[in-house]
Amino acid sequence: MATIILNHRVKDYASWKARYDGDKARRDRAGLKEIAVGEKAGDPGMVYLVWQIADTSVINKMMTDPDLQKTMQEAGVISAPEVVIIE
Repeated sequence: MATIILNHRVKDYASWKARYDGDKARRDRAGLKEIAVGEKAGDPGMVYLVWQIADTSVINKMMTDPDLQKTMQEAGVISAPEVVIIE
């Protein structure tokens, strides 16, 4: 099992979080187990997500999916995601 740590900046956390929560089915299909989601302390708008996953190749496919890119843009993501995989 690998751990994924992803971060990116958003315009508004509450708006982004509602959209993120509404996209749970995509994460479930990818096999992501959510460990933590939240804003960085002292840096509003910097979002961190921590997941566990069995197959790390899935995260690369998911992050390059044009539909996810569109969803992220609509959710107010304003920086490219940084993805760290810990195996």
